[in-house]
Amino acid sequence: MDQKKIDRLIKMEWEMFHSVNEGGPKASCQEDPETFYGMRNAQFNSWDEATVDSYYRDVENAAACGRNLVMEKYIHMMKTTQPEEYRALLSRVVVPSEEARILARKITDKMIEQTKVLHEQYPYISGAGRPLRSSEDFRGFTSVETYQLGELYTYSLDTLKCLWAHFCRLEAEGKSLARIILEHTVAYYGYDSLEKAEEVNRRHAQIPRVDYSGAQN
Repeated sequence: MDQKKIDRLIKMEWEMFHSVNEGGPKASCQEDPETFYGMRNAQFNSWDEATVDSYYRDVENAAACGRNLVMEKYIHMMKTTQPEEYRALLSRVVVPSEEARILARKITDKMIEQTKVLHEQYPYISGAGRPLRSSEDFRGFTSVETYQLGELYTYSLDTLKCLWAHFCRLEAEGKSLARIILEHTVAYYGYDSLEKAEEVNRRHAQIPRVDYSGAQN
């Protein structure tokens, strides 16, 4: 994998993320580039080169025409969390085609299946307290489903096709993309295995645990 390309990709994403709600107060995560880098780096290093290259083009093209894909992701997520605000802001996003929506749904459903397994195996590092389905967003946390769909709806159809092909290849090899992302994430925090990270976080369960469930940025 071309780490320099991934670093440039994360830099472009960070600029978009940091400018969300520009002119208003910043959320604490918008002042934490290290965590943002770790989460996005874990995701992109879990993809294959074709998917990274395609998404790099998505972000580069979006930046060139003034689109903020991170802002669009949050607007898509508001469909279930803040439906009235979502309807008011819908004109500010590029609505995906029906083919893209279908593919985004297939990828999301696969990710939910894999994340559910991680919640059962590694509850202290997999964000097991986070709901899986959008119907549970009211619990106060954005669900895996809402977050995944929100992000995938900002991907081009080419990128979605690449990511789906990557999912299918991994599954054919008996591998889980969600697990690979989690492995890269805990490695960023200095753990050499999921088991070690789970044990350390379990021992410190009385302290609010780190949520490794995905790049919620």
